[in-house]
Amino acid sequence: MKTVSQYPVNTIKQAMAGGKSVHGTFAVLGEPALVEMIGYAGLDYVIIDTEHSGNTTEQAGNLIRAAEIGNITPIMRVTANTPELILRALDMGAGGILVPQVNTAAQAIAAVKAARYAPLGERGIAGVVRAARYGFVPMQEYIAGANRETLVITQVEHVDSVSNLDEILAVDGIDGVFIGPTDLSQSMGCTGQFDNPELRRVIHSVIEKTRRTDKWAGIFCLNAADAEYWRKAGAQFLTIATESMLFAAALRQLKKQLDQQA
Repeated sequence: MKTVSQYPVNTIKQAMAGGKSVHGTFAVLGEPALVEMIGYAGLDYVIIDTEHSGNTTEQAGNLIRAAEIGNITPIMRVTANTPELILRALDMGAGGILVPQVNTAAQAIAAVKAARYAPLGERGIAGVVRAARYGFVPMQEYIAGANRETLVITQVEHVDSVSNLDEILAVDGIDGVFIGPTDLSQSMGCTGQFDNPELRRVIHSVIEKTRRTDKWAGIFCLNAADAEYWRKAGAQFLTIATESMLFAAALRQLKKQLDQQA
């Protein structure tokens, strides 16, 4: 039988391990062509969202394929921190998972167990899933490659997560943490006030604390200027808007130009 001898390398994992920053966006609309375009535009990754979108399992699978065609890393944000959802995302071929509302070390450990194969975790093995190229990657190479290349990212989006950050960062198998400013602001009592001094202080403290470990920090950014600000603060995994927000911004700019011509 013809085999695929090597599990694909996760290029953004390599880049961040080397201290570089990477840029991506969320995919919420379920349209593969848009994900392809994100790749052709030169971004590094796309986060396929299943928490705050209507993306179905079938749509998510097609978005993963589109990301691979566009030569970018597909990461899936699962709806919840459960083994079943994490297994499904990774078996479909996602290069990593983004796990929401991880507020304790125990929850971080649970995410790792669900995402890693033994001896690093307890992920169920099926050597014929898409992630294993339907069985064309030899089993041992597939298991080793998946454990080596898969990104496990937990979200910091609640004050409890901030309080327990040291313990979360100490969990083996977590690659990085991702700050969600909106939910974090809500838990701090300043919902949507992104310029709130205390919110910004907390975000800076999360990034600085993370940088002192072998993990990296990421954050949701509203635009390129926001991404540059947080890059200079030390964040590496810079996720800018959603494809729907980017399309809406282009439409607003077009309408503004048309109005000026009238």
